[in-house]
Amino acid sequence: MVKWLVVLVIGLFPVLGYSQFGLNIKYVSGGSDILDEALISQKGMQASVEYGFRLKKKRLEFHPGIGYRFTFNGSQHEGNITAFDMDLNTAIYPFDFEGDCDCPTWSKEGNLIKKGLFLEVSPGLSFQTINRDIVTPEDPNDPQATFTSSTTLLKLGIGMGIDIGLSDAVTLTPIISYVIFSSEDWIGLNRDGSTGTLDDQSYLGLGLRMVYKPDPKRLRRRR
Repeated sequence: MVKWLVVLVIGLFPVLGYSQFGLNIKYVSGGSDILDEALISQKGMQASVEYGFRLKKKRLEFHPGIGYRFTFNGSQHEGNITAFDMDLNTAIYPFDFEGDCDCPTWSKEGNLIKKGLFLEVSPGLSFQTINRDIVTPEDPNDPQATFTSSTTLLKLGIGMGIDIGLSDAVTLTPIISYVIFSSEDWIGLNRDGSTGTLDDQSYLGLGLRMVYKPDPKRLRRRR
């Protein structure tokens, strides 16, 4: 999977129209009944650094990123999740797909929805770890040990966002997304430390992407 993502990105370099650098921060809220039963927290944060580019003649944009995700571990929980994520975020602008927008969108004539609204699909990999306290049925309120289990998961996200320009170089993009993960048997998933199958992991994400686009003319003058 990683090999094919790298090949895809390299193969697109000849048709790139621009490059951007971004920071994507989102709040995540999981929806797994299995993790709820295991008392593993599902609400947390994710922060990713991204490199953005697009096709020259079409409004198809790519924002591959590497990020760190974690869930809060409150008093009502017996464990939490940490993860390193690799995502190939791919955005299509359905109302301006044939446009030649050198966005941020506000720098061109046209309404914000037409120029800035996009749909996004995000295949990726997650190197995920579950950290949990092990308890016994005889004394469920007294953790006997802390157990850590890690594995690599496939993930797939869908989302929608809109680009809002702050300056000639900076764009702020609110995004809503939904992500699902592949099924996996986790050692130590259950409260007693036994293995359990996690096949319903997903989360809803609410985030902001801030993108900086260098001025190519200024870069050429520096060379």
